[in-house]
Amino acid sequence: MPLNIDITQILLHILNLVILVGGITLILYRPAAKFLRERREHYVKLEQDLTQKSAECDRLREEYEKKNLEAEEFLSRSRADAEHEAAEIVTRYIDSAKERADAILRAAETEAESRKKHVLESAQAEIGELVLSATQKLLGENATPETDSALYDKFIRRAEEESSGGGSRK
Repeated sequence: MPLNIDITQILLHILNLVILVGGITLILYRPAAKFLRERREHYVKLEQDLTQKSAECDRLREEYEKKNLEAEEFLSRSRADAEHEAAEIVTRYIDSAKERADAILRAAETEAESRKKHVLESAQAEIGELVLSATQKLLGENATPETDSALYDKFIRRAEEESSGGGSRK
């Protein structure tokens, strides 16, 4: 054996090296590689989930904005409809108030005309009685119910002619 090299020793060292590399591969490398592969798959899955959730968030945000615009349009239309309806109610209320005011005015005018007639009639009656009593005082005892009635009728006719615009005196 030249250089003091023992082949068995070399083969044993090679065998030990193969066993050591095989053992380390089985005990350390494969579990570590498996752990790293699982970890990589886990993070890839998390990234995919994050991408999906981001896309879902974007879709929900767009849907929210669309519904928000629709709600604003609906509120705007509702507000305009309510304002229009309120204006119609106010107009109807004002028209109703005007009609009631006109009815009250007509009733007041009718009542005033009625009172005017009543006052004129009572004034004519009083004037007739005054004329009758003045005539009786002038005539004294010569007055009779027939002459009183004739004088009274003549006075009423004259009063009616003057109030209607005739104004002629006899």
